[in-house]
Formats: sequence, structure tokens, C-alpha cells
Amino acid sequence: MTAEARGGFEPAALRRWIPLAVAVTILGGVAAYMLARGLASPAPPEQPAPTADGFVRFRDVAAGLSISHPAGWRRVTSADPEVRLLAEGDDASMSVRTADIGIEVGPESLGAAKRLTDKLVSSVGQVKLARPPTQVTLGGLPGYLYLYSYPDAATGGRGAHAHYFLFRGRTLITIVFQTAPAERLAQFAPLFDRIGETLRPTPG
Repeated sequence: MTAEARGGFEPAALRRWIPLAVAVTILGGVAAYMLARGLASPAPPEQPAPTADGFVRFRDVAAGLSISHPAGWRRVTSADPEVRLLAEGDDASMSVRTADIGIEVGPESLGAAKRLTDKLVSSVGQVKLARPPTQVTLGGLPGYLYLYSYPDAATGGRGAHAHYFLFRGRTLITIVFQTAPAERLAQFAPLFDRIGETLRPTPG
């Protein structure tokens, strides 16, 4: 039985995959951190009118995805082309990033993919997991959800991320929700869940 049939990858392929993915993501959490540090453009894109539920939908035809967020959140343009969306409001922020990882990942190979997601999260430094990673499906895409705290240089305390890694063929989609201090994660978790559930893959 091949490694792929067992739900894994050949070791050589995995060794090539992990350094590539590490290089191209630098974590969606870093994108959220950049939002707070003003490295994104200060000019927000136009937003559509809110729907009855108080959300607005973001659509990215090139990336082949859409997702909604609260209408009161401000969108900020990023200079990084892999960051599809940055939005902030109500003491929280979110980022959506896509990257080509050079290898197909599906439900059958999710176990091997977790070695990558574990490595990416640990690369943040001084991460404290709130619970073990959870296997999830958003918009029909398989992946993992990590809840963790990290050192917040701005406050000297700790912030928190709800960090989704989702796989769509060769594309890794990361959705990172951020809040500080870390204790606020429980307060924002229902909203973050609600936003995450609005993710929809669309034709590219």
C-alpha cells in the first residue's frame, strides 16, 4: 500500500512540501498582526450594503472564495497579494490568506497535513494551545482549527488566535481571528464561529 493510500505522503514529497508552505504562509496570524501594526494600506476598500443579519459579504473571484463579516468591521487593503482580506472592529480582527502549497491535500491526506499545520502554529513562538487542534470542515473544505494564545508585543500580555487551516486541492486557505487580551477569546468565539461558517468556495 502506498503512503498516499494510507492517507500520508511519501517522505521526500513531505520534506519538499513543508519548507515551501512555511515560506509562503508565514502564518495568517502574522497577517492579522500586521493589521494591528499598520503595515497594511490605511485606505479601506468599499464595502457593500449590509444584509438583514448585519453582515456584509466579501467576494474574491481570483481566489475563488467568499466570506462574510460584521458590517461594522472596517476592511483594510494589504500590500501582500496572498492576503485576500483584512478586517477589524470591536477589539477583534480577521485575516484571510491563500497560498499554493504545491501538493494536493484532501480528506484522505489530512493526517499528513496536520504535521504541516502543527509546524506553522509552533513557528509563532511561545504559543499556548487552549485545546488540542480540532478537525473541521468549512464550506465543504477540510482542515483544522487551532485556538491558542501568543505574546502580544504591543501590550506585553498575551493575545489569542482562532486559526483555521483549510485545504482546497493545492491551495491552503488560512482564516485567523485575533483578539487581545487572550481572555477575550471566549467572548468572541461565537462570533468567530459564525463568521467562519459563512465561508464559501466559488468558481475561480
